[in-house]
Amino acid sequence: MAITIPKTFSARASQLATHTTTPIKLHYQTNAGFSFIAMKLDTTTVTQIQTKLDRQLNQSYLKAMTATLSRTGQQLTTAATDLQQTTRGVNQLTTGLQTTKTDLTKVATGNQQLATGLNQLAMHNQTLITALTQLAPLASQLQTGLNQQLSLQAQVSRLTQQLNTDLQATRPNLTTLRATDQQLQTATTQLHRATLQPAGLASRVTTATNELATGVKPTQTALATLATGATTLQTTTNQLATGGQALTTGAQKVATVDARLADHLRTGGHQLTRASRPTASQLATLIQPIQLTHTDPTRVQNNGTGMSPYLMAVALFVGCITFNIIYDMSLPHRQPHSAWDWWRLKMPFLFEFTWLAATVMYVGLLLIDHLNPLHPLVTYAMCVLTIWTFGSMVTWFNQAFGKTGAWLMLLFMIIQLGGAAGTYPIQLSNQWFQAIHPYLPMSIAIDAFRSTVSIGNSIIPEIIIFGLIILAFNLLTLLTFYRRLPQLRLTQK
Repeated sequence: MAITIPKTFSARASQLATHTTTPIKLHYQTNAGFSFIAMKLDTTTVTQIQTKLDRQLNQSYLKAMTATLSRTGQQLTTAATDLQQTTRGVNQLTTGLQTTKTDLTKVATGNQQLATGLNQLAMHNQTLITALTQLAPLASQLQTGLNQQLSLQAQVSRLTQQLNTDLQATRPNLTTLRATDQQLQTATTQLHRATLQPAGLASRVTTATNELATGVKPTQTALATLATGATTLQTTTNQLATGGQALTTGAQKVATVDARLADHLRTGGHQLTRASRPTASQLATLIQPIQLTHTDPTRVQNNGTGMSPYLMAVALFVGCITFNIIYDMSLPHRQPHSAWDWWRLKMPFLFEFTWLAATVMYVGLLLIDHLNPLHPLVTYAMCVLTIWTFGSMVTWFNQAFGKTGAWLMLLFMIIQLGGAAGTYPIQLSNQWFQAIHPYLPMSIAIDAFRSTVSIGNSIIPEIIIFGLIILAFNLLTLLTFYRRLPQLRLTQK
């Protein structure tokens, strides 16, 4: 028997829970033509090997499945932990969004205040611009009036000095004094008018200045409000930036956790999907991962066909012993002239009888036992050659040793039954039988019959050996007749 283990045995044995899982084919080859019983023993042995391998692989598969389920449980635990982290991240994200919403509300309020302050600033700036526009001509008029006042004051000062001089020089001249006094009154009136003009201008300037101050105060208030709103806006913007950064970090953490969770769930899902939808091939492989395939180049239909070579050889040898017991090959029917004449009186009858016995046996195998040999004619010829070989051997021992020779042939047949490997392989016998096995005539006959019945090998070596044995024992028979011929002649006289 030859068992072929595939090169991919280990790799195939480790393919668990895949849709491409197929049984591992363990091929064994037997030759039932050599020994049908050995083939049956080989089949039993291979079946036991298959059972043992199935058991070992089943244990390995169960361990692998247990380890996979354990890893799956750990992955689910990790997924649950990641889910909790994701939940916390979502809560933090929700809190950040709420804070961002509040900050955005504050920003919107600050922006509204800023817009209001800017509108007020624009209105007061317009009032300020109008007042400044009105103030510019008045300031010009004020400057002109002041210049006129200074000129009149200079004239009054000069007139006063001149009046004093004139009063001191021309005190008696009243006419001149009146004229001068008239001029002085006229100048005083002009001076008074000139004085009133700067006062009016000053009053108008004061009014415009007050209006300007009044317009500046709301502007200052609006600017203060604008500064406060800008400060609030800056603070809110900073808070918003901080919240946005935290929101980005939280979103990244959530994305990372979601990716890990998705990978774990995807892996677990694939494993659970494969495990939950096994194919018929997977189930069969898990139960019986080893599949036996058997080839036998010989054609042995049953145990009878397998045992026929051995039983044919035994029957032919027993037939030769029986023939020599029944028929006396020692005494001739008449006085032989020579050893050759004696041989011609006895041995042809032996060959005829054994040929007939072999024919009867072979026809009985074909008709009664329904033997279907691979080479029928060659098998029949080998039957005849075998019985002639056995007959030549048994006859010589009977001629040479008498009843002792018959007993020796019976003993030799028993030895051949143990060493011919007709039932069990010779490897199951002891060393002595293994040593004599190749040289036993029955071993040679059994091998020849196995070749002609089922194997189909050439039997030329067996034919040559048996031919030489027939020739050798017939020569020994002639020699025996030659030695016994003088004694036979004396006895008959």
